[in-house]
Amino acid sequence: MIHRDIPGAEPLLAPAVILEFSDDLRVADVSPLRDFLAARLNELARDQEEGTDARWAAEHLARTIDAACRDLTDALVSWEMELTEGDISRPGHVQRLRQNLGTDWDRLVRTAQRYADHPDYLPRWRPLRYCCVEHAEFVEQALGDATDSGILYSDNPRHDN
Repeated sequence: MIHRDIPGAEPLLAPAVILEFSDDLRVADVSPLRDFLAARLNELARDQEEGTDARWAAEHLARTIDAACRDLTDALVSWEMELTEGDISRPGHVQRLRQNLGTDWDRLVRTAQRYADHPDYLPRWRPLRYCCVEHAEFVEQALGDATDSGILYSDNPRHDN
């Protein structure tokens, strides 16, 4: 992974204090989630008897989730490059990348939410419904505020499961 030293880009690439939109996701957001999921899923695997299908499945799940975290990190490197050097409104690859960030993040946080009672779980690991303010306003204007169903403002990590 190559990070370019772009003068003045530090504030733009810093993790958001509160994750509200998938456009706010940064590479630094994935590492703690990845570590948390690895620890929980490795515990799950160790709880299964050696040589059983349950052990294989738990180990396979841990590897699959770890790969998904690496893929999201790679996508976020590309996103950060677009933020600093590109046009995030450009149709095609950039918009597909932008849409996939939220989807990929949501899959991982839904897995983490299974362990929401664990002391290392962070409340910032929650699904992100919209990519940006404009997206939220568009959806809420088109469908009404009731479409939110409390997702953006719920303290319950299992709210939309």
